[in-house]
Amino acid sequence: MLPLFDLHSDTLSSSYENGYSLFDSSLQASLCKSKKFSPYIQITAIWTNNTLSDCEGYKRYLDIYKFAKAQGITFTTLAKNLSDFSLILSIEDARIIGDSLSRLESMYLNGVRVITPMWEGVNQIGGAWNTDIGLSNFGKRSISKMIELGITVDLSHASQRAFYDILLICAESKKIPIASHSNSYFVCPHKRNLSKSQACDLIKMNSIIGISLAPEHLNNSSNADINDILRHIDYYLSLGAQNSLCLGCDFDGVSSLPREINDISDLDKLYLSIEKRFGKKICDKIFFENAYTFTVKNILD
Repeated sequence: MLPLFDLHSDTLSSSYENGYSLFDSSLQASLCKSKKFSPYIQITAIWTNNTLSDCEGYKRYLDIYKFAKAQGITFTTLAKNLSDFSLILSIEDARIIGDSLSRLESMYLNGVRVITPMWEGVNQIGGAWNTDIGLSNFGKRSISKMIELGITVDLSHASQRAFYDILLICAESKKIPIASHSNSYFVCPHKRNLSKSQACDLIKMNSIIGISLAPEHLNNSSNADINDILRHIDYYLSLGAQNSLCLGCDFDGVSSLPREINDISDLDKLYLSIEKRFGKKICDKIFFENAYTFTVKNILD
């Protein structure tokens, strides 16, 4: 069986919205569909629709957390005890904390170990990829609080200015952020993707970068395939990312997937393509080892 560590999915949120079981559903990912991968570790996000108010979003986060617990889900805090699957909880768009840093403390106690501070536009923390706005003063305090608690900051979705504001705070705290699902701007010039300098800065910090399967971030269209994924991998490897590169598939956070990949069960096809092009050692690093090594050292207790 193949090991798999995926840095980002929205399956938990999508399962809640549709009333589906996390174990078996028609979504792009489920625990049943992942059976060919062992160990399987998933960072699973609670994403908040930006049509909701901050308070409504926070209530929805609590409802989704209860939804997962009702299905017997335990969010991992000890990566040393690998089972067939392990789920690590993350938050995508931290605006749901409102103006209260105490909510971050509650999230940590619930098992949240990764937070993407912004998603789109501007929130009270700062600007996302489609803005040129950095962190607010409250945002700087929020990032510092996340780091103090032991929550890893996810730079995916951040504006260039917010990216470097966060990087500075992390450097001062000697903590390493991640980019859980961010492709290369050089290969595909989409504003959600990382510039060469951003990618190089993360690599120098010994961070990790997850390759997203969102077609529009692979080739700026809705018609991508495995070769497009390989192009992003090739470019990141040319920058020296052999120990940083991971998968951040974004299952159930994207409306479509690259050809040949219908759902998580088809990732073995991607494994074979990466192995053929770059060799088994690099392939195993991308599929599991890089994310696992980083997580044990920097994310989990």
